[in-house]
Amino acid sequence: MTEDIDKLVAHIRQTLSDLRSPLSDAAYEYAAIPLCVMDAVFSIGVRYESTERTVRDWCIRYGWEISRKQATEEHTVTEFLKILEPYENRWREMATEVFKNQQRTSSKSGILKAEAVFKFCKVLQRFGIETFADALKSGLRQDLRLAIKRISGQGSGISYNYLLILVGHEDAVKPDRMLTRFVANALGVSDLRLEVSAELVREASKSLRAEFPELTPRLLDNKIWKFQREQDEKSPGTCGSALKFSPAV
Repeated sequence: MTEDIDKLVAHIRQTLSDLRSPLSDAAYEYAAIPLCVMDAVFSIGVRYESTERTVRDWCIRYGWEISRKQATEEHTVTEFLKILEPYENRWREMATEVFKNQQRTSSKSGILKAEAVFKFCKVLQRFGIETFADALKSGLRQDLRLAIKRISGQGSGISYNYLLILVGHEDAVKPDRMLTRFVANALGVSDLRLEVSAELVREASKSLRAEFPELTPRLLDNKIWKFQREQDEKSPGTCGSALKFSPAV
């Protein structure tokens, strides 16, 4: 593990040039937990621009402020569910009429992401998580993680990890294909478990903390994701085709 951390740290130093800069993405300033859930679910496996559009259009349609900096109130998970509940078990209508997005959690047997968002929020409601304060107070709960992973299409836990990032958990890392590809390239391997890549990023953050005190795992995750997306856009024909990723258990 130590050797792998050293390789990853060296790769980070070689490729990432802005380790001192803070987070600047608008997604990290969402004004309500449900917007974070929408982003966390809809962003998986698609171009991020479509997710941005889905969240923005929701806010315009229902009069929600998208940015925490401009919001005068924090809408709760229960408020969000009250809007969606008339569409419960009418998932296609929810997708087309409410979210204007018919993406599925996977192309083969996945459910509509609209349904996944609804069920995700139902779990949060059951655990008493309505606001950012609730989410931060709950910590990195394994029972909540397991409940989310039981939702169809959420078994990898990637969306849950991304939610933790969006709500502000500084130790959270989202081991999606971007991050895992970056770590695999650093190690020179073609097969890497998602949770292993996440743990290596956390350890790399610790190793770099003396030099970059503000570099939390959450911030490092963001910088890696941005770098890897830029690399993939430059070489779309070779976007990780030779790499294999083992899902998290």
